[in-house]
Amino acid sequence: MTPEQAVQAHLDIKGKIMMLMHWGGFTLAFHDWNEPIERAVNEAKKADVNLIAPMIGETLLLNSDLYTPPSPWWEMVAF
Repeated sequence: MTPEQAVQAHLDIKGKIMMLMHWGGFTLAFHDWNEPIERAVNEAKKADVNLIAPMIGETLLLNSDLYTPPSPWWEMVAF
């Protein structure tokens, strides 16, 4: 599904916090590697969805306070 469809699916199931999976690990598409997260962040903002985006490989304890990074890490990483 597209990033926009993923946000809609999150709304459809009445999710509390959305975390994208399986994006940006490899450059396999014709678009920039970070385009999916940028599109998802934009759509989530429009829909008032709490989207978290831990850095690729970062450990996130699901029973901890979930967070949104203070700055988008994917803008600082070049692949």
